[in-house]
Amino acid sequence: MTQDYTVLTVCTGNICRSPAMERLIAHVFADAVEEGLHVHSGGTFAHDGEDMQPPMKRRVEEYGAEAGGFTARQVTASMVEEADLILTATREHVDDVLAEVPGARARTFTVRELGRLLEHLRSLGEVKERIDELVGEGASSRDRLATVVPLLDEARRAAGGPGPEGDVVDPYMLPEDVYDESFRQISEPIEALAAVIRR
Repeated sequence: MTQDYTVLTVCTGNICRSPAMERLIAHVFADAVEEGLHVHSGGTFAHDGEDMQPPMKRRVEEYGAEAGGFTARQVTASMVEEADLILTATREHVDDVLAEVPGARARTFTVRELGRLLEHLRSLGEVKERIDELVGEGASSRDRLATVVPLLDEARRAAGGPGPEGDVVDPYMLPEDVYDESFRQISEPIEALAAVIRR
């Protein structure tokens, strides 16, 4: 694989959950960003032009990721069409994405569903070894990420779609502990993905 690879993250306002997903993915896959991984985000009802909410921004910074220079924007059909992997905050956002681009189903997951499906794959055996078989042990992180997405879709067909536990809580204008919970629900699946992808 030589082409660039694009990850799109989606929530409602594009000022809390999807910016955190965007910046954490770019952080944990910094080597893949250098290899051609692009990560960006959008909102289904975006607060166009606004910065990430300060409580989420603080958590992103404390994690060690870059939080500056963010501007919210509306997700578009072309953004969905061009994305190789789409991670949303909730099942409703999945529905919104698929209403625009029905063909994106196989590459669209809630971020918590991602974590659950990775757990399912691990229960079936050594997922890293399976990726190695498909793409080769020396493959880049970007190429390994591209290889795992069809495996996730295959696992979803076997394990079923997400239930209510597949949604990330919306912390907008809520107390700090809700931001803590939202950030945890975002960071844990992304860390699980990184653990599978890292060489």
